[in-house]
Amino acid sequence: MSELLEGNEFVSSLLREGDMRYPNDHPFMELFYLGKLSKKQLREWAINRYYFHRHIPDKDAAVASNCPPDVRGLWIGKLVEEAGEGGKPSHPDLWLRFCDDLGLSRNGVVNAEVLPSVKMAVDGYVNLGRHKSWRIGAGASLTEFMVPRKMDRMITAFKTHYPFVTDEGMTFFKEHKEADEEHGKLIIQILTDYCKTQAEQAEAREGYFFKLDLHRVILDAVHYELLRNNGG
Repeated sequence: MSELLEGNEFVSSLLREGDMRYPNDHPFMELFYLGKLSKKQLREWAINRYYFHRHIPDKDAAVASNCPPDVRGLWIGKLVEEAGEGGKPSHPDLWLRFCDDLGLSRNGVVNAEVLPSVKMAVDGYVNLGRHKSWRIGAGASLTEFMVPRKMDRMITAFKTHYPFVTDEGMTFFKEHKEADEEHGKLIIQILTDYCKTQAEQAEAREGYFFKLDLHRVILDAVHYELLRNNGG
C-alpha cells in the first residue's frame, strides 16, 4: 500500500500517475488526430463508445446510493447533469446526435451488439459502482479532470479532418469540455476531503486506475477490429 499523503498531495500524485496511464498516445487516437480514420471506422468506435456513455448515469446513480448523505449532496448534481434535466439532453443523447452525422440510426446504435471486451469492461465499471466502496466509484471519475484538454484536440481534429461532423454534432464534445472541468474539480474536492487514511486513498486509486484502463480497453478493442478487418 502507498504511503499516506495529505489531501492535496494525494490528488496531485494521482493526477501525475494518471497522466502517464491515460491512453492519449493510443494508436487509434493517433490515427484519429491525424485524420486517417474513415467514416466506417469512426462508426465502429462510436457504436462501442456509446455503450460506455449510456451506462455512466447508472454508475453515478450507484455511487450516489452508496455514499454518505453529505457526499451525495455534492454528487447528485453530477448525476443530474449526466442524465439530463429540464428538457436538456443527456450526455448519451448528445452522443447519439454525434452518431447522426456518421450516418448511423439512433435505434441501430442503441441496440447494437458491442465488442465483447467493451461490454465486459463497461459492465464491470457499473458493477464497481454498485458493489464496491463509494470511494472506488468516486475515484474512477477523476479521469474527468483530463477531459477538457482531450476535447480540445478532438474538436480541432473534427474541424480539420472530418467535415461531415457538424457544429451541432460536436455538441457532446463542447459540452464535455465545460462540464467535465466542473466535474473534475468536484471529484478533487471529494477525494481531498474524504480520503484521509491509507485504506481510503487506496480505494480511490483502485477506482481511478480501473477507469483509466477501461478507456484503454475500449480503444484496444476497436483498434484490433480495424486491424483484423484490414482497416475497415
